[in-house]
Amino acid sequence: MSGRSPHEYVPAFNASLFLSANEVDVQSAIDANYPAGVVLPSKVYDDELDTELRVAFDFDGVIADDEAESVFKKNHNLEEFQAHETQKQSIPHQPGPLADLFKKLSFMQKLEEKKLNEDSDYKKILKIAIVTARNAPAHERVVTTLKSWGVSADESFFLGGMQKSRILTILKPHIFFDDQRSHLESPAGDIPMVHVPFGIANKHLINGQHKKQRSPL
Repeated sequence: MSGRSPHEYVPAFNASLFLSANEVDVQSAIDANYPAGVVLPSKVYDDELDTELRVAFDFDGVIADDEAESVFKKNHNLEEFQAHETQKQSIPHQPGPLADLFKKLSFMQKLEEKKLNEDSDYKKILKIAIVTARNAPAHERVVTTLKSWGVSADESFFLGGMQKSRILTILKPHIFFDDQRSHLESPAGDIPMVHVPFGIANKHLINGQHKKQRSPL
């Protein structure tokens, strides 16, 4: 494509996400208020016998907004973060940049579940997973948020600080979305990963700095 910025065609295709390996194009899309992500280099092994499509998401700053992330970043205090999320466990988060994509995938998920109820031999294709560093009791607000949106994940992993790569290498998603580069620079190098440069976790990118400050989310 030449002559125009690729992200300008997002509304024409009714797309929920703009992906590119070009960080400048991704930032241009974000500046135009489109959900966007940077596709990171990876070595991909394509198993022709694998009929599933597995899509994995981080929660904070990806599916949901960065409210909780902002609380942690203020003082880098895990107890303060847990107290905040416990206090607000019955209040859904506001949607994050990939909420619309997640909702559309969840709609397809429900169609597959309906098909499975009609035909017990049907093999589901789509699997949606949430892989987040949250743990109890902060996981309750994730559940509240998904319920309020009428969506669900096939699998949810609340890791409490455990390396996400330990789950990803087993789950083997065909794509994984996270808002923090530090979570994407891992031993799981054969998994297609997308950096979603959204919210306070990526404030350093706006300032042209490249710090690796890992948060619990």
